[in-house]
Amino acid sequence: MRTLRVLGLLAVGLLALGASAHASSYPGWADTGWAFVDKSDCCEAAIVWAQEDSMERCAMSGGLPNPRFGMRRGKCKWEWRQDAWGRRIYRCYSEASIHCR
Repeated sequence: MRTLRVLGLLAVGLLALGASAHASSYPGWADTGWAFVDKSDCCEAAIVWAQEDSMERCAMSGGLPNPRFGMRRGKCKWEWRQDAWGRRIYRCYSEASIHCR
């Protein structure tokens, strides 16, 4: 009986090790283009789009994206310029990673 319990624990450990070996994350990227007049809205959109891109890359590789575990929020880089009416418009870039299993 004790031998079966030890073998069972060993099997569960090996399965867990094998499952974690395949888990990873796929970086996603986003570029909003010159479309926002508010910098925080621009960065928020870029980060969300980068997270969505990461999830799509995970799914295309045959994985299952899990945004609740191991999500890296993402960083935002931005540029601004003036449009024809003198308003500032922003372009944001982002990279983010979602856990993929």
